[in-house]
Amino acid sequence: DDCSGDGALMPLIDPSTDSGGWTGYHKASNLNGRYNQHRQGFVFSNGEFFNLHSNVDFESDMKQFFHFSHDVVASGVLRAIERRLELPDCYFDNELGPTDNSSQWHLKQYQVDELDEHSNDTPPLSQQLDQKVLLPMHTDPSLISVVIIDSPGVTKGGKGLEVFQANCSEDTVPNDSKTKHSRGTWKAIPHHGRDVAIIFVGSVLSYLTKGQVFSAIKHRVVDDCKDDINERLAATLFVRPQPGAYMKTLPSKYIEHEGASSTKLPPTFRVWNARVAKNYMKKKKKQEGMI
Repeated sequence: DDCSGDGALMPLIDPSTDSGGWTGYHKASNLNGRYNQHRQGFVFSNGEFFNLHSNVDFESDMKQFFHFSHDVVASGVLRAIERRLELPDCYFDNELGPTDNSSQWHLKQYQVDELDEHSNDTPPLSQQLDQKVLLPMHTDPSLISVVIIDSPGVTKGGKGLEVFQANCSEDTVPNDSKTKHSRGTWKAIPHHGRDVAIIFVGSVLSYLTKGQVFSAIKHRVVDDCKDDINERLAATLFVRPQPGAYMKTLPSKYIEHEGASSTKLPPTFRVWNARVAKNYMKKKKKQEGMI
């Protein structure tokens, strides 16, 4: 269904508030941030849900979809990461969770004018190439993100969703993320659909592994002209730690730890997330010019 929100009895999002705690509906507008210039839809944060006057089953459907994405898909992926890093069972739940009431859930649809000539927030030409960028390059402030794009079954392509693959030269220092991510190519997601869960590593997991095992995935959405972009509907789950959880390096033998352990406590997710958001806003134009 169209997620325009007409006739809905629900909270409207105040763009002046912290987007990390949004619950409600927003229109497509750069007033809601450059990531929502072309997207409208619903956001649910920290276990909050609401119903629609026009659809009495909306809240229960959203809860069911959320819990499947979180309890089945995301939890399965995190358990696999624990095995890969030889961490204690349920490490993420015990140290960072429970994440079911600290995560964020989006259901968003694109709203793009045919020419969109009056935009004041156009990405640089070096990022646009020959396609219009609708969702600028970014990484997610999550442990992992689960993306499901609405299409029957399994469909080829990503409906404009692309990931950035860095070109690493032989003389690049392996852990020098600034160097190795400065050049590369954009690749379309190979498949999407209701039977496909697309998993992105977020910047939280990258931080916890010091970028040595998992690096946050840079991605974007472009208008690939293959379908009507305004029919593109996607649900995204951002699995996030509890605000008070400490952002300490994971205790894995696959991660190099520097010398003796420090007595200084690592930042909490609340502090770390606020710091990352502030730094990103300062550097976003510089980073866009790197591609």
